[in-house]
Amino acid sequence: MIQPDRGGPLLVLAVVSLLLFAPLGPVVWWWAHRDLRAMAEGRMDPTDRPSTLWARGLSMAATLLLAMMLIGVLIALISMI
Repeated sequence: MIQPDRGGPLLVLAVVSLLLFAPLGPVVWWWAHRDLRAMAEGRMDPTDRPSTLWARGLSMAATLLLAMMLIGVLIALISMI
C-alpha cells in the first residue's frame, strides 16, 4: 500500500523552522529525507516530490542558521569569561 505524500505540510514546517523556530529545522530535514527515500523505493506517492525537496532544502538552511546561532552564543559566553 502506497502512503500519501506529506510535501505540503513539510514545506509549511520548513518555512516555520526557517523564519520562526530554527530548532524545528533538523526534524523537518529528517522527515523530508525519510519521505524522499520512501518515494524512491515506491512506498510513498511521489506526486508532491518537489515540495518535499524544497522542504528539505529550507530545513537544511534552518539547521545551518541554528548552528551559526549556537556558535555565536558559545563565542559570546566564552568572551565573557
